[in-house]
Amino acid sequence: MQSICTNKTGERLTLAEKRINDRRNKQETTEQETEVKEPEQSPGTKSTEKTLTQSEVNKLLADERRKHDAKYNELKSEYSTFKSSIEAKEQAANEAAAEKVEALRKDLPEPLIKLLDNLSPVAQLEWLSDPANVITKKEIPPLPSSRETHGGQPKTINIV
Repeated sequence: MQSICTNKTGERLTLAEKRINDRRNKQETTEQETEVKEPEQSPGTKSTEKTLTQSEVNKLLADERRKHDAKYNELKSEYSTFKSSIEAKEQAANEAAAEKVEALRKDLPEPLIKLLDNLSPVAQLEWLSDPANVITKKEIPPLPSSRETHGGQPKTINIV
């Protein structure tokens, strides 16, 4: 069962239609209240605000542009000095790492050295310093000679 109401113009509406129309009316009134209207000036009165000529506007914009350019150049020079100091530190770290890597690589097999050559000196040092990557040499005990039982020189083989 639907409730029937009448609106301001006398139309018959259901209760749901009336609620929808009421919401629309409220939205329209709040939109009208939020609109800001500036007072209109009569033709005979002068504005209290100063109006700028195009040359004055151009001058103000040029001043702002100069300020921004100066700030940009300052930041650019600061960035370049910071970047060069970082690059110098990186170069020093790579040189120090390269010296340490050379000492650690001397006992490694050739295939492993070829793989390490693909890394930077710092990455090589990290890999070689990691205890999980330690390569130990194991000695295989000499095999007994079938001809000689004693007095023969034991032969050792290094496995890498």
